[in-house]
Amino acid sequence: MPQVTYGLVGGLSPEQIERMHTEALGLIERVGLRVAHEAIRGVAADHAGVTVSGEVLRFAPELVEAAIAAQVYPDLLRQKDRTVLGGDTAIVSGAYCLNVTDLDTGAVRPATLQDVRDLTRLADSYGMLGSAPVRPLDVAPAELQEIALQKACFECSPTKHVGALDANPRTTPEIAEYAYEMHQAVGAEFALGFWVISPFQANADDLEVMWHFLDREVPLWVATMPIMGATSPIFPVGSYVQSLAELLAGLTLLHVISRGSPIYCSVIDSVRAYPFDMRYGSFVYGSPEDILATLIQVQLNARYGIPVLAKSLLTASKQPDAHAGAEKCAHTLAAFLAGARMFTNAGLLSVDEIYSPEQTVIDYEIVQYCRAVCRGYEFSDETLAAPAIEQVGIGGTFLDHDTTLDNYRTAFHEPELFDHRMLQTWQNDGAETIRERAREIARKRIAAHDFALPGDIQRDLDAIYERAKRRYAG
Repeated sequence: MPQVTYGLVGGLSPEQIERMHTEALGLIERVGLRVAHEAIRGVAADHAGVTVSGEVLRFAPELVEAAIAAQVYPDLLRQKDRTVLGGDTAIVSGAYCLNVTDLDTGAVRPATLQDVRDLTRLADSYGMLGSAPVRPLDVAPAELQEIALQKACFECSPTKHVGALDANPRTTPEIAEYAYEMHQAVGAEFALGFWVISPFQANADDLEVMWHFLDREVPLWVATMPIMGATSPIFPVGSYVQSLAELLAGLTLLHVISRGSPIYCSVIDSVRAYPFDMRYGSFVYGSPEDILATLIQVQLNARYGIPVLAKSLLTASKQPDAHAGAEKCAHTLAAFLAGARMFTNAGLLSVDEIYSPEQTVIDYEIVQYCRAVCRGYEFSDETLAAPAIEQVGIGGTFLDHDTTLDNYRTAFHEPELFDHRMLQTWQNDGAETIRERAREIARKRIAAHDFALPGDIQRDLDAIYERAKRRYAG
């Protein structure tokens, strides 16, 4: 049956998008990309269309266009697999935060390895994907933390290892090697990438890790995070021209060094630029400017065939409150109406300083709320309902009409968290706050989660981790 849905209108014209593309190609050819890795520069220099000036590589426009055409995105990002993407939407949760809100007290405290496990279970209970929720600060040294959080994700979720949506830290080739072994043990796809440090500098540490794996056909990605008025122009359009230039220059670098490995732009930080608060020196996720930035991203990603992951579940708020709810919901609904169907970072507060289990529950509810708006409604002979209106007639009721009895269970969105009770009923039931209800839901979901790896895979992971402990912890 015909479905009536709503979307946003306006935005950049095709001509404006092509002007931005042309300007980006010119910047790539004139400014280039600083690549502070001699071996990678040496490989790239042998490729036609690359010019070298010290540590700077410049790429001819036709080579950039070839790199754009060479992108290969994992099937997961394009399919609608109900067991992984939840039907028509996906939620990404996690950015290895350093702090959590405690489920017992609500206080903010340093994250632990048990938090990695519990919060991964919570996210997995909702089918959420992505990186580890927090970094286990009770594990030492720092190198072992990176390996421990990867292991815990595998142990507590069958889907937390989706390479294209995972940006867990791998700061050295040695750490990446342990992570690679774990991925092989679990049978998961392993991917590596690098961030362009704006303006126009490839992260040398990321490149060193990538260099270590170049002969293994590991998928490779590139990301960039220019900041308006700080590391890129204060104008949104100019920042996006720079974002395009940095991202496509990085993609072209991957194209010339990849040796047959799949290459793509990170869907977490693809064509994106970020607004900045000049007073406090901080990102302003969830702000009006950030929402506009996502709407620009949706259009530009479509131009380059990059799947859209809206960073709509981020906020500057420090706790699950009206501030967080307003920014996250407004941003997610706008992104939904613009066509986005993947959303990140559920559970995060204070940009990415805090991971909150209550906020994870609330964020899931926000996405379902927005999804219900965007699914629209059916337009058909049945839903026009003229015969039913005639049958009920003047002064009647539809409460016991067949159309109501047949459809009342599916006609309206039924929230798990948001409360539709009236005042007296709510008071009689204990007058729980939304945060208290979210906390209780989180506890129950963590307790009910029962995923476990097969014994042989668990033994392999344990053996890999023990070797890492001997190396890093003595």
